[in-house]
Amino acid sequence: MNGVLYRVRESIGAVKQTEKVVAQYILQHPEEIVSMSVQQVAANCYSSPAAVLRYCKSIGYEGFKDFKLKLAGDLSIISLHDLEKEPLEPGASLENIMSVITNNNVQSLYESLQLLDKEELTKAYRLLVDAEKIDLYGVGSSYLIASDAVQKFMRINKVCTAYSDFHMQRVSAVNLRANDVAVAISYSGETKQVIDCIKVAKSQGAKVIAITKYADTAISSLADAVLFVAAKEDEFRSAAMTSRMATLNVIDILYTACAHEEYDEALLHLRRTHEIIQQSGEKGGSNS
Repeated sequence: MNGVLYRVRESIGAVKQTEKVVAQYILQHPEEIVSMSVQQVAANCYSSPAAVLRYCKSIGYEGFKDFKLKLAGDLSIISLHDLEKEPLEPGASLENIMSVITNNNVQSLYESLQLLDKEELTKAYRLLVDAEKIDLYGVGSSYLIASDAVQKFMRINKVCTAYSDFHMQRVSAVNLRANDVAVAISYSGETKQVIDCIKVAKSQGAKVIAITKYADTAISSLADAVLFVAAKEDEFRSAAMTSRMATLNVIDILYTACAHEEYDEALLHLRRTHEIIQQSGEKGGSNS
């Protein structure tokens, strides 16, 4: 998948009105679009061929033909895996809830995979490999993701921190240096506390990695490397919920890439940390 429909959904609030109508028409008629010409699309949404082409380029495609090709590929995968589900209705059965929630998570992972830029991902994990310290910032559910990242990276002997308290986040940020890395986790890309922390971190010379939604946001504009994730929102599942799985997946990718970069050393640290945890469990059991 190329995350085409996700990119279209996320672009609606950021494009001009002449291009917004094109995006809305695409979302309403995705299957029809793949067999239409640029002139037909323009006529049907009361726009111009030039506006359609501008819109396709604005969301990362070479033109309308490239956009249609990627959209057709996405639609075939969506159909194969039954990814597009209607929102859950009142009184939905447990079986329906199981299916919809699972498929929404799968769709988020599929779309996020296609949003990840290889160059940006390479830049991000190289920054982490070379970092003397990694400082992670997040609020609410994003902090839980940051905490998960700390547990992973500490196992391979990377010095890293994540604080739930905003004051502690600022204190940690101001103590960063040029060889350190700050990781900002915010799906909206506009979380004020996180923006404040990465501004402080950058003022100290630290590099910044952002994990956020596909859009021009305050956090992405401040970052040295930007990793996009996708989410699908409805009445019961906020964007923070649906993006959690995709963001955790990005953390796993970064962690694994770093571990493989220094494979032998990372394996040694993993064995040591596993052994010490096992010893702690044995001692705890003997005292009970």
